[in-house]
Amino acid sequence: MKLFKKALLATAVFGAMGAHAADVSDAVKFTSAEGFAASVAGGLSDDRSVRVIVREKLEAGDRITLQFGKGFGDNITGVEAYTGGALSSGQISINNGTADYTFTVDAVASDFAKGTVVLELDTGYTVELDESFEIVVAADTFEATATEANSTVTYSAVSWQDGSAKDTKGDNTGTFLKFRSQYSATVKTALDGVIERKDGDKFISGFPGTADATDTLVLTLKDDTTLLDAVTSGAVATFKLAGDFSDFDQTVATTTDVAFAASDDTIALTALTDSLATFTVTDAGAAGIAGDITVTLDNATRIAASERIKATSFALAGDVNYGLPATTSVFSNADAGKWIVDATIINVPYFPVGYEGVSTSVHFANEGSADVNVIMTAIDNSGKVYEAVDMGDLAADTVTKYKQTDIMDAFGITSATKLSVTFNIDATDGVVNAYAFSNAGTGRQSLVTSQQKGK
Repeated sequence: MKLFKKALLATAVFGAMGAHAADVSDAVKFTSAEGFAASVAGGLSDDRSVRVIVREKLEAGDRITLQFGKGFGDNITGVEAYTGGALSSGQISINNGTADYTFTVDAVASDFAKGTVVLELDTGYTVELDESFEIVVAADTFEATATEANSTVTYSAVSWQDGSAKDTKGDNTGTFLKFRSQYSATVKTALDGVIERKDGDKFISGFPGTADATDTLVLTLKDDTTLLDAVTSGAVATFKLAGDFSDFDQTVATTTDVAFAASDDTIALTALTDSLATFTVTDAGAAGIAGDITVTLDNATRIAASERIKATSFALAGDVNYGLPATTSVFSNADAGKWIVDATIINVPYFPVGYEGVSTSVHFANEGSADVNVIMTAIDNSGKVYEAVDMGDLAADTVTKYKQTDIMDAFGITSATKLSVTFNIDATDGVVNAYAFSNAGTGRQSLVTSQQKGK
């Protein structure tokens, strides 16, 4: 029995030893997707390499065949010794690090124009099991049509004694091109202003220092210039910040409502509309556009000082132009924060008042243990804006009804009008809820409400 077990063990060990397989990695270093796109037609600047790990010992005289893909066309013209510097035009090389073995090119078996290179391990050398070397190709060997899929090399080896194949079961093909986007961005600090509910002209939190009418957005831009053939100058990032800017001074040349912190790059506001702030970040020092970008939104200098800070949500879109008509997206409708009122805001977008035979009302349920104040504003179907009116308090633990006549009297309305009414209530999340309806004599019809819960 013991002999049988030993025989099984020996068979297993031999089987493991016989599963020889070379492994060819993909590119040793990543390439900038943007830099490659911008420069491949005019020639790349960085050599590329893949790594071969030998899984079956090579002896002197053994032959290696390297078959290069169509991404190289007929641009490979020879093999040169590796010195650590950039390769000469059209050349490939073997970088064996600290090992001292050398190869000789078999000029007869090789066909450079077809991407076939045959090497013979020189007399006196071996390449031991699991040793590795890199195959390096000159930057100008790539075609303009080169891709990850066609910029490959396939490694094979045969014995000098009988021509039998070596390293046959591994991943013997690797690509010299592995792309990674050079540019990305994240929201480091989102806009988070909480607006004081009564006057609405300052934040009670979310503002920097003592500037209680301002809020800041911080973006972190990443520009990985360590990638091969990275774009190193001239990149321009354009960001579009969506939100409610209707109260901001939209004269771009002089506005201080949108400002930027000092930066190594050039940052400029290029457009400001009621709903969109557009700004650019330009690489001014040929050092990339990486770093933090601080955008300050300042409500203190609004055109109409009596207006309120607008509660709004912010979203970001952003892309980088790196020298081509095409751009790289770094943001697409990304959450950039929001401004909310320190209140429960309830809006009834359709609230008809003063119509004959129609009775409209809204009922508030205050489920809290304290009275809460209500401020009411409105707009109507003719575009008129009704300024804020203090409607007093909603009693604790009570349902309070506002009839249409209460609302008409508060706003001074004397004729039939279609309103959108907003109630600003000094209550926190879930304390006050509302139900609005219209009664035309044939039964109640519920009216739609929208609600932003308080902080």
